[in-house]
Amino acid sequence: MSNAILSNQEVEALLTAIESGQVLIGQKVEPKKDKKIQHYDFRRPDKFPREQKRRLQKISEEMAKAIGAALSRLLRISVDVELIAIEEFSYEVFINSFTDVVCANIMNLKPLSGLGCLTVDVGFCLAIVDRGLGGPGKIPQKIRPLTLIEESVVGVVLSSIMEDIKLCWTKLIQPEWNIERMDTDIKSLQIAPATELMMSINFAVNGDMGNGTIILCFPVMSLEIMMAKSKAKKYERKDEIAIIQGIIKETELTTSVVMGMTQLLINELINLKVGDVVRLDNKITEEIRLEIEEKTKYYGKLGVIGKKMAFQVSSVAD
Repeated sequence: MSNAILSNQEVEALLTAIESGQVLIGQKVEPKKDKKIQHYDFRRPDKFPREQKRRLQKISEEMAKAIGAALSRLLRISVDVELIAIEEFSYEVFINSFTDVVCANIMNLKPLSGLGCLTVDVGFCLAIVDRGLGGPGKIPQKIRPLTLIEESVVGVVLSSIMEDIKLCWTKLIQPEWNIERMDTDIKSLQIAPATELMMSINFAVNGDMGNGTIILCFPVMSLEIMMAKSKAKKYERKDEIAIIQGIIKETELTTSVVMGMTQLLINELINLKVGDVVRLDNKITEEIRLEIEEKTKYYGKLGVIGKKMAFQVSSVAD
């Protein structure tokens, strides 16, 4: 506590405050708490809607399974791929996040505008080449850039993976994506302006070949166009009824005309031959019935129209 002595003016001001009720004697004065300030970068705002992020999460999980199945099929070795993160930031931040040499591939996103990027660890690419050429497929201790021949081998594998990735998006669009160019210097790939927002989908690759990372990067604008196509169209109640009626009218049902029934012994059924007459339970004067999905719906008479047999409805079943 401070030992400072109040001046006459300060004492008078304090007494005046007590008399006016501004200060209560014995009241504990709580210190003002600083407001919690949340950092917000206006250069990279989160503009991707939460609902669309959930849809993207589901598609990304499907892509992880597809990539894992494709690698296992192509390399004939067990490979597990898991979705680890979906991040949104500017293209400048994306390319600066890479410190090591990577295998970067430019993706053409037709029929959408813009370009995407598919990156794979160079060490994992070398393991792919080793496995493809008959080796054990292990990541080497010393990482080096890919040669032209190795780039061709890796390109074939990645192009095949791209076909499986496209299948995960067919519910939204009919993608015509393909890999246009490969480079180990990702900073030389200017696929978007530095400030353009990008969505990075990160996958972890694990298996007998070792561990690696596969990253898919899309422009947020292109993703928004794709996700907008997934929004369900809203109908009014009368429109919904009309749609349901249209579907019901086009539904095929199994319809049968039953002339009669009877019971046969096993011995009679075994000895049944051409020319034998089977007596039914219906009388000749009784109407026969029409069944829909094995349920009696109508009664009527059997007739002929042209060269075809016909059924004439005479009553509706109860």
